Amino acid sequence: MIPIVKAKEPPALTKAKRAIRNTPDTTFNYTALRGENKREVLEALLAEQGHLCAYCTCRIGVGDHPATIEHLIPQNPEDSAADGELSLDYHNMVAVCDGRGGATCDKRRGNKSLTVDPIKPYTLDSIFYHRDGRINAADRSVRYDLEVTLGLNASGTNLCGNRSKSMEAIEKSIDRAIKRKGAGENRAVKKAICVKVLKLFEHQADMKDEYLGAKLYKARKLVSKFA
Repeated sequence: MIPIVKAKEPPALTKAKRAIRNTPDTTFNYTALRGENKREVLEALLAEQGHLCAYCTCRIGVGDHPATIEHLIPQNPEDSAADGELSLDYHNMVAVCDGRGGATCDKRRGNKSLTVDPIKPYTLDSIFYHRDGRINAADRSVRYDLEVTLGLNASGTNLCGNRSKSMEAIEKSIDRAIKRKGAGENRAVKKAICVKVLKLFEHQADMKDEYLGAKLYKARKLVSKFA
């Protein structure tokens, strides 16, 4: 999981919300939003997320990688009343994957509340990754969200394996770069190489790397290793 920087509400959504308000006998909520407007909102979400699922960070919205709109605070939360205004709030929307048949992400979550929230970076601060690709967190509530509510380590999926391979690939790539530079025992050169790789990951825009959270974690660990 990585932080999501929300952009301004798409003009298409602003216009659609105005139309819903001005339509007699129409309830102001997400179900009143037309299909074409939902597609425009989804395209905006995909662009700001770099075509990565807000939860598992797999590729979405391209080719055979479907994407849907998820509400961070559910439309019909288990622990509070439905809020029509919130269901049409762009800052409560993210794009997610298909949930792997209910095993992960929003399809597994249902209407449960979450402590972890990709648009609130501080809720991601305690997240770390194991070498085998498991995602974890020092914060107990966040850990529960990751493992139980969202199923991001679910068996029968490729998530842990793909995250592990991503981190391993970065480590090997940096090792090769260090050898090409002939860094030897020069920790400053090694650190500079790691910092360069880290910055490349941090400044990705559209079509970000899959499992970017794991890659950023590994790159930061390597920077610290040579500090």
